[in-house]
Amino acid sequence: MAASTLPEIRTFLSFSALPAASSDSLVAIYTDLAALTALTALTTDSVSSIALAQSVDKDFGQSVTLVPSASISGGRLVLSPTGSLNDDADDVRKFSDAVKAGIARAVQAGSTRPALLLVQPPPSTNQVLDADYSRWVEVCVLAALDASYVTLVVREHRQTLSPAGVLEKLQSINLVFGQPIDDSEVQAAVVRAKAIETGRRLAVDVGYGDPERMTPYNCAQTIEEALKNVPGVEYTEIKDLEVIKREYPLLYNSARASFSEKRTWPCVVKLEYRSPEPANVKEHLYFVGKGVTYDTGGISLKIGGSMRGMSRDKLGACGVAGFVLATGIIQEPSVNLSCILAFERNSIGPNALLPDEIIVSRAGVRVLINDTDAEGRLVMTDPVAECRERIMAARAAGDKTPAAIYTAATLTGHVIRAYGWYGATVANGPARKDKYDRRLAVSGLAYGDPFENSIMRREDYQFVESKTDREDVYQSNASPSTLTDRGHQYPAAFIIKASGLDKHSLKAGEQEAIPFVHVDIAGSAEDGVELGQGLCAITGSPVATFAGAFWTNAL
Repeated sequence: MAASTLPEIRTFLSFSALPAASSDSLVAIYTDLAALTALTALTTDSVSSIALAQSVDKDFGQSVTLVPSASISGGRLVLSPTGSLNDDADDVRKFSDAVKAGIARAVQAGSTRPALLLVQPPPSTNQVLDADYSRWVEVCVLAALDASYVTLVVREHRQTLSPAGVLEKLQSINLVFGQPIDDSEVQAAVVRAKAIETGRRLAVDVGYGDPERMTPYNCAQTIEEALKNVPGVEYTEIKDLEVIKREYPLLYNSARASFSEKRTWPCVVKLEYRSPEPANVKEHLYFVGKGVTYDTGGISLKIGGSMRGMSRDKLGACGVAGFVLATGIIQEPSVNLSCILAFERNSIGPNALLPDEIIVSRAGVRVLINDTDAEGRLVMTDPVAECRERIMAARAAGDKTPAAIYTAATLTGHVIRAYGWYGATVANGPARKDKYDRRLAVSGLAYGDPFENSIMRREDYQFVESKTDREDVYQSNASPSTLTDRGHQYPAAFIIKASGLDKHSLKAGEQEAIPFVHVDIAGSAEDGVELGQGLCAITGSPVATFAGAFWTNAL
Protein backbone atom coordinates (compact mmCIF):
# COMPACT_ATOMS: atom_id res chain seq x y z
CA MET A 1 0.00 0.00 0.00
CA ALA A 2 1.26 3.50 -0.87
CA ALA A 3 1.87 4.98 2.57
CA SER A 4 0.54 8.40 3.59
CA THR A 5 3.04 10.53 5.53
CA LEU A 6 1.99 13.72 7.26
CA PRO A 7 3.93 16.85 6.32
CA GLU A 8 6.30 18.18 8.96
CA ILE A 9 4.70 20.81 11.21
CA ARG A 10 6.85 23.54 12.79
CA THR A 11 5.42 26.16 15.13
CA PHE A 12 6.35 29.82 15.60
CA LEU A 13 4.73 31.95 18.28
CA SER A 14 5.21 35.17 16.34
CA PHE A 15 5.51 36.20 12.72
CA SER A 16 8.89 37.80 13.37
CA ALA A 17 10.25 34.40 14.51
CA LEU A 18 9.53 32.78 11.12
CA PRO A 19 12.80 32.11 9.23
CA ALA A 20 12.71 33.77 5.84
CA ALA A 21 13.66 30.76 3.72
CA SER A 22 11.70 28.10 5.59
CA SER A 23 8.56 28.41 3.49
CA ASP A 24 7.57 29.17 -0.09
CA SER A 25 4.28 30.97 0.56
CA LEU A 26 2.43 32.76 3.34
CA VAL A 27 -1.22 31.85 3.87
CA ALA A 28 -2.83 34.44 6.15
CA ILE A 29 -6.05 33.50 7.94
CA TYR A 30 -7.75 36.59 9.29
CA THR A 31 -11.06 38.04 10.38
CA ASP A 32 -10.05 41.69 10.20
CA LEU A 33 -7.71 42.67 7.35
CA ALA A 34 -6.51 45.65 9.38
CA ALA A 35 -5.13 43.26 11.99
CA LEU A 36 -3.02 41.62 9.28
CA THR A 37 -1.62 44.83 7.83
CA ALA A 38 -0.88 46.06 11.36
CA LEU A 39 1.57 43.23 12.03
CA THR A 40 4.92 44.93 12.60
CA ALA A 41 6.84 42.08 10.97
CA LEU A 42 4.87 42.40 7.73
CA THR A 43 7.06 44.27 5.25
CA THR A 44 6.20 47.55 3.59
CA ASP A 45 6.21 45.74 0.25
CA SER A 46 3.50 43.32 1.39
CA VAL A 47 1.39 46.09 2.91
CA SER A 48 1.72 48.06 -0.31
CA SER A 49 0.70 45.06 -2.41
CA ILE A 50 -2.42 44.62 -0.29
CA ALA A 51 -3.24 48.34 -0.49
CA LEU A 52 -2.85 48.33 -4.28
CA ALA A 53 -5.16 45.33 -4.63
CA GLN A 54 -7.72 47.01 -2.37
CA SER A 55 -7.65 50.15 -4.48
CA VAL A 56 -8.67 48.37 -7.69
CA ASP A 57 -11.00 45.66 -6.32
CA LYS A 58 -13.90 46.65 -4.10
CA ASP A 59 -14.49 42.96 -3.27
CA PHE A 60 -10.90 42.48 -2.13
CA GLY A 61 -10.60 40.70 1.20
CA GLN A 62 -13.96 38.93 0.95
CA SER A 63 -12.61 35.73 -0.63
CA VAL A 64 -9.32 33.92 -1.15
CA THR A 65 -6.82 36.09 -2.99
CA LEU A 66 -3.24 35.54 -4.13
CA VAL A 67 -1.17 38.73 -3.90
CA PRO A 68 2.36 38.71 -5.38
CA SER A 69 4.84 40.05 -2.84
CA ALA A 70 8.59 40.05 -3.40
CA SER A 71 9.32 40.21 0.33
CA ILE A 72 7.42 36.98 1.08
CA SER A 73 9.46 33.82 0.66
CA GLY A 74 8.33 32.29 -2.61
CA GLY A 75 6.63 35.56 -3.57
CA ARG A 76 3.17 34.18 -2.74
CA LEU A 77 0.94 35.93 -0.20
CA VAL A 78 -2.43 34.18 0.06
CA LEU A 79 -5.17 36.02 1.94
CA SER A 80 -8.03 33.85 3.19
CA PRO A 81 -10.68 35.55 5.34
CA THR A 82 -12.85 33.74 7.86
CA GLY A 83 -15.69 36.19 7.64
CA SER A 84 -17.63 37.01 10.80
CA LEU A 85 -17.15 34.81 13.87
CA ASN A 86 -19.81 36.24 16.18
CA ASP A 87 -23.06 35.98 14.27
CA ASP A 88 -25.98 33.65 15.06
CA ALA A 89 -24.85 30.66 12.97
CA ASP A 90 -21.08 31.17 13.03
CA ASP A 91 -18.88 28.37 14.36
CA VAL A 92 -15.32 27.05 14.18
CA ARG A 93 -15.87 25.78 10.64
CA LYS A 94 -15.23 29.36 9.53
CA PHE A 95 -11.56 28.73 10.41
CA SER A 96 -11.53 25.30 8.82
CA ASP A 97 -13.03 26.57 5.57
CA ALA A 98 -10.62 29.50 5.40
CA VAL A 99 -7.57 27.30 6.00
CA LYS A 100 -8.59 24.69 3.43
CA ALA A 101 -9.29 27.35 0.83
CA GLY A 102 -6.07 29.22 1.55
CA ILE A 103 -3.84 26.15 1.48
CA ALA A 104 -5.54 24.88 -1.67
CA ARG A 105 -4.84 28.21 -3.38
CA ALA A 106 -1.21 28.09 -2.29
CA VAL A 107 -0.86 24.55 -3.63
CA GLN A 108 -2.48 25.63 -6.88
CA ALA A 109 0.15 28.36 -7.15
CA GLY A 110 2.94 25.79 -6.73
CA SER A 111 3.62 25.98 -2.99
CA THR A 112 4.68 22.86 -1.09
CA ARG A 113 6.03 24.53 2.08
CA PRO A 114 3.44 27.11 3.17
CA ALA A 115 3.56 29.18 6.32
CA LEU A 116 0.08 29.27 7.84
CA LEU A 117 -0.37 32.57 9.67
CA LEU A 118 -3.27 32.69 12.13
CA VAL A 119 -3.52 36.44 12.41
CA GLN A 120 -5.90 36.76 15.35
CA PRO A 121 -7.66 34.43 17.81
CA PRO A 122 -11.44 33.95 17.76
CA PRO A 123 -13.83 35.60 20.20
CA SER A 124 -14.60 33.99 23.55
CA THR A 125 -16.13 30.52 23.20
CA ASN A 126 -19.17 31.38 25.33
CA GLN A 127 -19.94 34.59 23.51
CA VAL A 128 -22.42 33.12 21.05
CA LEU A 129 -24.58 30.01 21.22
CA ASP A 130 -22.84 27.02 19.57
CA ALA A 131 -19.76 29.07 18.60
CA ASP A 132 -17.25 26.88 20.44
CA TYR A 133 -13.75 28.03 19.44
CA SER A 134 -11.92 26.18 22.23
CA ARG A 135 -10.17 23.90 19.69
CA TRP A 136 -9.58 26.47 16.99
CA VAL A 137 -5.85 25.79 16.68
CA GLU A 138 -6.45 22.06 16.32
CA VAL A 139 -9.17 22.70 13.77
CA CYS A 140 -6.81 24.88 11.72
CA VAL A 141 -4.05 22.25 11.80
CA LEU A 142 -6.52 19.52 10.83
CA ALA A 143 -7.78 21.65 7.94
CA ALA A 144 -4.24 22.24 6.66
CA LEU A 145 -3.43 18.54 6.87
CA ASP A 146 -6.67 17.71 5.10
CA ALA A 147 -5.75 20.11 2.30
CA SER A 148 -2.43 18.26 1.94
CA TYR A 149 -3.94 14.76 1.78
CA VAL A 150 -3.79 12.62 -1.34
CA THR A 151 -6.23 9.70 -1.39
CA LEU A 152 -5.02 6.10 -1.35
CA VAL A 153 -6.51 5.38 -4.77
CA VAL A 154 -4.55 8.32 -6.24
CA ARG A 155 -1.34 7.40 -4.38
CA GLU A 156 -1.49 3.86 -5.69
CA HIS A 157 -2.16 5.07 -9.23
CA ARG A 158 0.76 7.49 -9.09
CA GLN A 159 3.09 4.75 -7.89
CA THR A 160 2.11 2.55 -10.81
CA LEU A 161 3.19 5.39 -13.09
CA SER A 162 6.35 6.24 -11.17
CA PRO A 163 7.86 4.95 -7.90
CA ALA A 164 8.69 8.59 -7.13
CA GLY A 165 5.10 9.77 -7.58
CA VAL A 166 3.93 12.59 -5.31
CA LEU A 167 2.07 11.06 -2.36
CA GLU A 168 1.46 14.27 -0.39
CA LYS A 169 0.71 17.80 -1.56
CA LEU A 170 2.78 19.51 1.14
CA GLN A 171 6.29 18.83 2.43
CA SER A 172 5.94 21.00 5.51
CA ILE A 173 3.67 23.48 7.28
CA ASN A 174 4.96 26.39 9.34
CA LEU A 175 2.26 27.27 11.86
CA VAL A 176 2.61 30.95 12.81
CA PHE A 177 0.63 33.12 15.22
CA GLY A 178 -0.02 36.82 14.87
CA GLN A 179 -0.90 37.36 18.53
CA PRO A 180 0.51 35.89 21.76
CA ILE A 181 -0.50 32.33 22.60
CA ASP A 182 0.69 29.75 25.12
CA ASP A 183 3.30 27.44 23.58
CA SER A 184 2.19 24.39 25.59
CA GLU A 185 -1.33 24.85 24.25
CA VAL A 186 -0.01 24.98 20.69
CA GLN A 187 2.19 21.90 21.08
CA ALA A 188 -0.64 19.88 22.64
CA ALA A 189 -2.97 20.93 19.82
CA VAL A 190 -0.47 19.82 17.17
CA VAL A 191 0.06 16.43 18.84
CA ARG A 192 -3.67 15.81 19.05
CA ALA A 193 -4.29 17.01 15.51
CA LYS A 194 -1.59 14.74 14.05
CA ALA A 195 -3.07 11.72 15.85
CA ILE A 196 -6.60 12.57 14.73
CA GLU A 197 -5.49 13.18 11.15
CA THR A 198 -3.65 9.85 11.02
CA GLY A 199 -6.85 8.15 12.14
CA ARG A 200 -8.94 10.12 9.68
CA ARG A 201 -6.62 9.14 6.86
CA LEU A 202 -7.09 5.46 7.62
CA ALA A 203 -10.86 5.98 7.60
CA VAL A 204 -10.76 7.95 4.36
CA ASP A 205 -8.22 5.67 2.65
CA VAL A 206 -10.47 2.66 3.18
CA GLY A 207 -13.58 4.71 2.47
CA TYR A 208 -12.45 5.91 -0.96
CA GLY A 209 -11.62 2.40 -2.13
CA ASP A 210 -13.98 1.18 -4.83
CA PRO A 211 -15.95 -2.07 -4.30
CA GLU A 212 -13.18 -4.23 -5.75
CA ARG A 213 -10.22 -2.44 -4.18
CA MET A 214 -11.90 -2.53 -0.77
CA THR A 215 -13.72 -5.83 -0.54
CA PRO A 216 -14.47 -7.00 3.02
CA TYR A 217 -11.17 -8.88 3.20
CA ASN A 218 -9.20 -5.96 1.74
CA CYS A 219 -10.76 -3.56 4.24
CA ALA A 220 -9.65 -5.86 7.04
CA GLN A 221 -6.15 -6.21 5.61
CA THR A 222 -5.72 -2.43 5.27
CA ILE A 223 -6.86 -1.82 8.84
CA GLU A 224 -4.64 -4.59 10.19
CA GLU A 225 -1.62 -3.12 8.40
CA ALA A 226 -2.30 0.35 9.81
CA LEU A 227 -2.65 -0.91 13.39
CA LYS A 228 0.03 -3.58 13.56
CA ASN A 229 2.69 -1.53 15.37
CA VAL A 230 0.40 0.65 17.51
CA PRO A 231 0.95 0.11 21.25
CA GLY A 232 -2.01 -1.19 23.19
CA VAL A 233 -4.03 -2.24 20.13
CA GLU A 234 -4.95 -5.86 19.44
CA TYR A 235 -6.39 -6.98 16.09
CA THR A 236 -8.33 -10.20 15.42
CA GLU A 237 -10.59 -11.22 12.56
CA ILE A 238 -13.23 -13.83 11.82
CA LYS A 239 -13.54 -15.12 8.26
CA ASP A 240 -14.93 -18.61 8.86
CA LEU A 241 -18.49 -18.59 7.52
CA GLU A 242 -19.65 -21.21 10.01
CA VAL A 243 -18.39 -19.10 12.91
CA ILE A 244 -20.09 -16.02 11.48
CA LYS A 245 -23.30 -18.02 11.01
CA ARG A 246 -23.23 -19.11 14.64
CA GLU A 247 -22.10 -15.85 16.25
CA TYR A 248 -23.62 -13.25 13.91
CA PRO A 249 -26.65 -14.85 12.21
CA LEU A 250 -28.15 -11.57 10.99
CA LEU A 251 -24.87 -10.56 9.31
CA TYR A 252 -24.49 -14.06 7.86
CA ASN A 253 -27.93 -14.08 6.27
CA SER A 254 -27.63 -10.53 4.99
CA ALA A 255 -24.39 -11.53 3.22
CA ARG A 256 -25.61 -14.84 1.75
CA ALA A 257 -25.69 -13.65 -1.87
CA SER A 258 -21.99 -12.81 -1.65
CA PHE A 259 -20.93 -16.40 -0.85
CA SER A 260 -20.57 -17.37 -4.52
CA GLU A 261 -17.24 -15.48 -4.69
CA LYS A 262 -14.79 -15.86 -1.80
CA ARG A 263 -13.33 -12.40 -2.40
CA THR A 264 -16.70 -10.90 -1.42
CA TRP A 265 -17.27 -13.04 1.68
CA PRO A 266 -18.07 -11.19 4.90
CA CYS A 267 -15.64 -10.86 7.76
CA VAL A 268 -15.69 -9.49 11.28
CA VAL A 269 -12.80 -7.42 12.61
CA LYS A 270 -12.31 -6.99 16.34
CA LEU A 271 -10.13 -4.20 17.73
CA GLU A 272 -9.15 -3.84 21.37
CA TYR A 273 -7.36 -0.85 22.82
CA ARG A 274 -6.08 -0.92 26.39
CA SER A 275 -4.93 2.13 28.28
CA PRO A 276 -1.22 2.26 29.24
CA GLU A 277 -2.42 3.45 32.67
CA PRO A 278 -5.08 0.96 33.89
CA ALA A 279 -5.56 2.82 37.18
CA ASN A 280 -6.66 5.93 35.26
CA VAL A 281 -9.31 4.26 33.09
CA LYS A 282 -12.61 6.08 33.57
CA GLU A 283 -14.77 4.16 31.09
CA HIS A 284 -14.83 1.17 28.77
CA LEU A 285 -16.48 2.01 25.47
CA TYR A 286 -17.81 -0.52 22.96
CA PHE A 287 -18.14 0.47 19.30
CA VAL A 288 -19.84 -1.37 16.45
CA GLY A 289 -19.16 -0.17 12.90
CA LYS A 290 -21.22 -0.88 9.79
CA GLY A 291 -18.89 -1.99 7.00
CA VAL A 292 -21.03 -2.67 3.95
CA THR A 293 -18.46 -2.47 1.16
CA TYR A 294 -21.17 -2.27 -1.48
CA ASP A 295 -24.92 -2.09 -1.06
CA THR A 296 -27.01 -3.17 -4.03
CA GLY A 297 -30.06 -3.33 -1.79
CA GLY A 298 -30.08 -7.10 -2.20
CA ILE A 299 -33.36 -8.52 -3.50
CA SER A 300 -34.95 -5.20 -2.50
CA LEU A 301 -32.81 -3.77 -5.27
CA LYS A 302 -31.83 -0.11 -5.37
CA ILE A 303 -33.21 1.40 -8.59
CA GLY A 304 -33.30 4.72 -10.39
CA GLY A 305 -29.61 5.44 -9.89
CA SER A 306 -29.82 5.14 -6.10
CA MET A 307 -27.09 2.47 -6.07
CA ARG A 308 -24.51 5.07 -7.02
CA GLY A 309 -22.10 5.83 -4.18
CA MET A 310 -22.91 2.67 -2.23
CA SER A 311 -19.22 1.79 -1.97
CA ARG A 312 -19.32 4.42 0.79
CA ASP A 313 -21.67 2.34 2.96
CA LYS A 314 -18.68 1.14 4.96
CA LEU A 315 -17.76 4.53 6.42
CA GLY A 316 -19.07 3.75 9.90
CA ALA A 317 -16.60 0.90 10.29
CA CYS A 318 -13.89 3.05 8.70
CA GLY A 319 -14.49 5.81 11.24
CA VAL A 320 -14.32 3.44 14.19
CA ALA A 321 -11.04 1.96 12.91
CA GLY A 322 -9.64 5.46 12.47
CA PHE A 323 -10.62 6.41 16.01
CA VAL A 324 -8.87 3.33 17.41
CA LEU A 325 -5.72 4.20 15.47
CA ALA A 326 -5.78 7.81 16.69
CA THR A 327 -6.37 6.69 20.28
CA GLY A 328 -3.48 4.25 20.09
CA ILE A 329 -1.16 6.93 18.72
CA ILE A 330 -2.09 9.40 21.46
CA GLN A 331 -1.92 6.59 24.08
CA GLU A 332 -5.05 7.91 25.76
CA PRO A 333 -4.99 6.84 29.43
CA SER A 334 -8.64 7.35 30.40
CA VAL A 335 -10.42 4.84 28.19
CA ASN A 336 -10.44 1.22 27.05
CA LEU A 337 -12.01 0.41 23.68
CA SER A 338 -13.61 -2.77 22.35
CA CYS A 339 -14.74 -2.52 18.73
CA ILE A 340 -16.44 -4.84 16.27
CA LEU A 341 -16.43 -3.98 12.56
CA ALA A 342 -18.88 -5.98 10.45
CA PHE A 343 -17.86 -6.08 6.78
CA GLU A 344 -20.04 -7.50 4.03
CA ARG A 345 -21.16 -6.90 0.46
CA ASN A 346 -24.95 -6.73 0.20
CA SER A 347 -25.21 -8.59 -3.09
CA ILE A 348 -28.08 -9.92 -5.16
CA GLY A 349 -28.34 -13.51 -6.38
CA PRO A 350 -30.14 -16.84 -6.05
CA ASN A 351 -28.97 -17.27 -2.45
CA ALA A 352 -29.94 -13.77 -1.36
CA LEU A 353 -31.82 -12.96 1.80
CA LEU A 354 -35.52 -12.50 1.03
CA PRO A 355 -38.27 -10.33 2.45
CA ASP A 356 -40.70 -12.42 4.54
CA GLU A 357 -37.87 -14.51 6.02
CA ILE A 358 -37.66 -14.73 9.80
CA ILE A 359 -34.11 -14.85 11.17
CA VAL A 360 -33.31 -15.48 14.82
CA SER A 361 -30.72 -13.04 16.14
CA ARG A 362 -27.82 -13.83 18.46
CA ALA A 363 -30.02 -12.64 21.33
CA GLY A 364 -32.72 -15.18 20.37
CA VAL A 365 -35.08 -12.56 18.95
CA ARG A 366 -37.13 -13.49 15.86
CA VAL A 367 -36.64 -10.82 13.19
CA LEU A 368 -39.10 -10.45 10.29
CA ILE A 369 -37.28 -9.21 7.20
CA ASN A 370 -39.29 -6.66 5.25
CA ASP A 371 -36.56 -4.92 3.25
CA THR A 372 -33.15 -6.39 2.40
CA ASP A 373 -31.95 -2.84 1.68
CA ALA A 374 -32.16 -2.17 5.43
CA GLU A 375 -29.09 -4.34 5.90
CA GLY A 376 -27.06 -1.97 8.07
CA ARG A 377 -29.10 -2.62 11.18
CA LEU A 378 -28.80 -6.35 10.51
CA VAL A 379 -25.01 -6.40 10.31
CA MET A 380 -24.66 -4.37 13.52
CA THR A 381 -27.28 -5.94 15.77
CA ASP A 382 -25.52 -9.19 16.67
CA PRO A 383 -22.23 -7.39 17.42
CA VAL A 384 -24.24 -5.10 19.71
CA ALA A 385 -25.61 -8.19 21.44
CA GLU A 386 -22.05 -9.44 21.91
CA CYS A 387 -21.05 -6.11 23.45
CA ARG A 388 -24.05 -6.34 25.78
CA GLU A 389 -22.97 -9.83 26.84
CA ARG A 390 -19.42 -8.69 27.51
CA ILE A 391 -20.53 -5.73 29.61
CA MET A 392 -22.79 -7.88 31.76
CA ALA A 393 -20.06 -10.55 32.15
CA ALA A 394 -17.60 -7.88 33.27
CA ARG A 395 -20.08 -6.53 35.80
CA ALA A 396 -20.74 -10.05 37.09
CA ALA A 397 -16.98 -10.45 37.58
CA GLY A 398 -16.86 -7.30 39.69
CA ASP A 399 -15.72 -4.78 37.07
CA LYS A 400 -17.39 -1.47 37.98
CA THR A 401 -15.90 0.54 35.11
CA PRO A 402 -18.67 2.57 33.43
CA ALA A 403 -19.46 1.12 30.00
CA ALA A 404 -21.50 2.19 26.99
CA ILE A 405 -22.18 0.96 23.46
CA TYR A 406 -22.02 3.07 20.29
CA THR A 407 -22.95 2.08 16.75
CA ALA A 408 -21.54 4.09 13.84
CA ALA A 409 -23.09 3.79 10.40
CA THR A 410 -24.09 5.51 7.20
CA LEU A 411 -27.49 4.06 8.00
CA THR A 412 -30.28 6.15 6.50
CA GLY A 413 -31.06 8.69 3.82
CA HIS A 414 -33.66 10.01 6.23
CA VAL A 415 -31.02 11.63 8.43
CA ILE A 416 -29.92 13.69 5.42
CA ARG A 417 -33.52 14.63 4.66
CA ALA A 418 -33.93 15.67 8.29
CA TYR A 419 -30.66 17.51 8.90
CA GLY A 420 -28.77 17.89 5.64
CA TRP A 421 -25.07 17.05 5.70
CA TYR A 422 -24.86 16.58 9.47
CA GLY A 423 -24.61 13.49 11.63
CA ALA A 424 -27.17 12.56 14.28
CA THR A 425 -27.26 10.57 17.48
CA VAL A 426 -30.17 8.50 18.76
CA ALA A 427 -29.77 7.37 22.37
CA ASN A 428 -31.61 5.08 24.77
CA GLY A 429 -32.74 6.22 28.22
CA PRO A 430 -29.55 5.36 30.16
CA ALA A 431 -27.39 7.16 27.58
CA ARG A 432 -29.60 10.24 27.63
CA LYS A 433 -29.62 10.24 31.42
CA ASP A 434 -25.83 10.34 31.55
CA LYS A 435 -25.57 12.57 28.44
CA TYR A 436 -23.51 10.19 26.32
CA ASP A 437 -25.20 11.60 23.21
CA ARG A 438 -24.71 15.17 24.33
CA ARG A 439 -20.97 14.57 24.61
CA LEU A 440 -20.84 14.00 20.86
CA ALA A 441 -22.83 17.17 20.18
CA VAL A 442 -20.49 19.25 22.34
CA SER A 443 -17.36 17.70 20.83
CA GLY A 444 -18.68 18.05 17.29
CA LEU A 445 -19.15 21.79 17.76
CA ALA A 446 -15.59 22.22 19.03
CA TYR A 447 -14.07 20.21 16.16
CA GLY A 448 -16.23 21.56 13.35
CA ASP A 449 -18.20 18.32 12.90
CA PRO A 450 -21.61 19.24 14.37
CA PHE A 451 -24.02 16.48 15.42
CA GLU A 452 -27.73 16.75 16.08
CA ASN A 453 -29.20 14.90 19.08
CA SER A 454 -32.36 13.11 17.93
CA ILE A 455 -34.70 11.60 20.50
CA MET A 456 -36.32 8.16 20.42
CA ARG A 457 -40.03 8.28 21.11
CA ARG A 458 -42.63 5.63 21.91
CA GLU A 459 -43.67 5.57 18.25
CA ASP A 460 -40.23 4.24 17.29
CA TYR A 461 -40.61 1.21 19.55
CA GLN A 462 -44.23 0.73 18.46
CA PHE A 463 -43.20 0.84 14.80
CA VAL A 464 -40.94 -2.23 15.09
CA GLU A 465 -43.04 -4.10 17.66
CA SER A 466 -44.57 -7.31 16.29
CA LYS A 467 -48.35 -7.46 16.04
CA THR A 468 -48.48 -11.26 15.58
CA ASP A 469 -47.06 -14.33 17.31
CA ARG A 470 -44.94 -15.27 14.28
CA GLU A 471 -42.05 -12.86 14.99
CA ASP A 472 -40.78 -10.66 17.79
CA VAL A 473 -39.70 -7.56 15.90
CA TYR A 474 -39.97 -6.01 12.45
CA GLN A 475 -36.63 -5.15 10.85
CA SER A 476 -38.19 -2.25 8.93
CA ASN A 477 -41.11 -1.43 6.70
CA ALA A 478 -40.93 -1.89 2.91
CA SER A 479 -40.40 1.79 2.08
CA PRO A 480 -37.21 3.85 1.86
CA SER A 481 -36.27 5.66 5.06
CA THR A 482 -36.68 8.97 3.23
CA LEU A 483 -40.39 8.19 2.80
CA THR A 484 -40.87 6.93 6.34
CA ASP A 485 -41.78 9.03 9.35
CA ARG A 486 -38.94 9.01 11.90
CA GLY A 487 -36.87 7.07 9.40
CA HIS A 488 -33.52 7.57 11.18
CA GLN A 489 -34.84 7.20 14.73
CA TYR A 490 -36.76 3.94 14.64
CA PRO A 491 -33.81 1.79 13.43
CA ALA A 492 -32.20 2.38 16.83
CA ALA A 493 -35.32 0.92 18.46
CA PHE A 494 -34.94 -2.15 16.25
CA ILE A 495 -31.29 -2.62 17.22
CA ILE A 496 -32.21 -2.29 20.90
CA LYS A 497 -34.99 -4.89 20.64
CA ALA A 498 -33.21 -7.40 18.37
CA SER A 499 -29.96 -7.29 20.39
CA GLY A 500 -31.62 -7.73 23.76
CA LEU A 501 -30.71 -4.23 24.90
CA ASP A 502 -34.38 -3.61 25.72
CA LYS A 503 -33.70 -5.54 28.92
CA HIS A 504 -31.15 -2.87 29.92
CA SER A 505 -33.28 0.27 29.87
CA LEU A 506 -33.78 2.75 32.69
CA LYS A 507 -36.37 0.60 34.42
CA ALA A 508 -33.87 -2.28 34.67
CA GLY A 509 -32.04 -0.35 37.38
CA GLU A 510 -28.50 0.94 37.68
CA GLN A 511 -26.86 -2.50 37.83
CA GLU A 512 -28.55 -3.67 34.61
CA ALA A 513 -28.90 -0.48 32.57
CA ILE A 514 -26.52 -0.08 29.58
CA PRO A 515 -26.16 3.26 27.79
CA PHE A 516 -26.52 2.91 24.02
CA VAL A 517 -26.05 5.58 21.35
CA HIS A 518 -26.64 5.02 17.66
CA VAL A 519 -24.59 7.43 15.53
CA ASP A 520 -25.91 7.93 11.99
CA ILE A 521 -23.18 9.54 9.90
CA ALA A 522 -24.90 9.28 6.51
CA GLY A 523 -24.87 13.08 6.40
CA SER A 524 -21.52 13.92 8.00
CA ALA A 525 -19.34 11.21 6.40
CA GLU A 526 -19.37 13.06 3.07
CA ASP A 527 -19.23 16.78 2.35
CA GLY A 528 -22.27 16.80 0.06
CA VAL A 529 -20.46 18.60 -2.77
CA GLU A 530 -20.60 16.71 -6.07
CA LEU A 531 -18.04 17.82 -8.64
CA GLY A 532 -19.22 16.90 -12.12
CA GLN A 533 -20.40 13.30 -12.17
CA GLY A 534 -17.99 12.21 -9.43
CA LEU A 535 -18.80 11.31 -5.85
CA CYS A 536 -18.60 13.66 -2.87
CA ALA A 537 -15.44 14.00 -0.81
CA ILE A 538 -15.20 11.85 2.33
CA THR A 539 -14.72 13.83 5.54
CA GLY A 540 -13.35 11.31 8.04
CA SER A 541 -16.26 11.99 10.42
CA PRO A 542 -16.67 11.04 13.26
CA VAL A 543 -12.98 10.46 14.17
CA ALA A 544 -12.36 13.97 15.50
CA THR A 545 -15.71 14.09 17.27
CA PHE A 546 -15.04 10.77 19.02
CA ALA A 547 -11.60 12.01 20.06
CA GLY A 548 -13.03 15.20 21.50
CA ALA A 549 -15.73 13.32 23.36
CA PHE A 550 -13.62 10.52 24.83
CA TRP A 551 -10.03 11.71 25.28
CA THR A 552 -8.93 13.25 28.56
CA ASN A 553 -8.82 17.05 28.43
CA ALA A 554 -9.74 17.00 24.75
CA LEU A 555 -12.57 19.31 25.72
